[in-house]
Amino acid sequence: MSSQTSPSLSLYHRVAIVTGASRGIGTGIATELARRGANLTITYNENHEKAEEVAQQLRQLGSQVVVIQGCSSDKSTPDRVVQATVESYGKIDIIINNAGVGDDCLLENLTHEFWDSMYDTNIRMPAFLVKASLPYLGSAPRIVNISSVAARAGYNATSVYSSSKAALEGMTRALATELGQKYNATINCVNPGPVATDMMKPAEGIDPKVEEYWASKIKETPAAPRVGTPDDVAQIVAFLCEDGSRWCTGSVINANGGMVPC
Repeated sequence: MSSQTSPSLSLYHRVAIVTGASRGIGTGIATELARRGANLTITYNENHEKAEEVAQQLRQLGSQVVVIQGCSSDKSTPDRVVQATVESYGKIDIIINNAGVGDDCLLENLTHEFWDSMYDTNIRMPAFLVKASLPYLGSAPRIVNISSVAARAGYNATSVYSSSKAALEGMTRALATELGQKYNATINCVNPGPVATDMMKPAEGIDPKVEEYWASKIKETPAAPRVGTPDDVAQIVAFLCEDGSRWCTGSVINANGGMVPC
């Protein structure tokens, strides 16, 4: 008997879309939602094999899982993700806008292609995914956007990334007002700091001073002298998907150990 047969699970039979769920924080979030009883649509960009591996792990937890490839530069992706979800489940209860890119770029090296790539992924895709989902939202939808400490802190070479994440936080507040009463929805943002995933591996040839800077910042993190884990973030996201968080909306929740207070 599957672990999902018990309706006592807090997200039992809720339908969740988690973008960028084939690795890192996305996998952690999808896993925690599955543990709490949700059925899922997970998206990935390139690695189909890895996405299917994650999907199989989620199915072993008792969840139904739809896997769909979706590149953020493709304007048809939000509609395709929503269509696949509704065809499989008939509704959408939870949207986790997790997929993101965070490459560094000095202003003097900035190109239109870099700008478009960052904004297509970090702000346009979340906006249009929510828009496409509106006709199919369940009775108490939960939308959680994944931001970054960079939205609040002015780190070197992150002007494009930081501004895209700051835009995501601003959109979160506006949508909480616009959609809240109309759809009985809550829309919140979670703000992680450095998290131990494959995306955090140092780039080849990175300046040793940059490594030293981040090492010192991590040692000073108030909650503990370490980087975060995907599960640290996933626990907060999952709470924001539950009924117990019903009076929290338009908020940016600190999930960075206090590295950058919200």
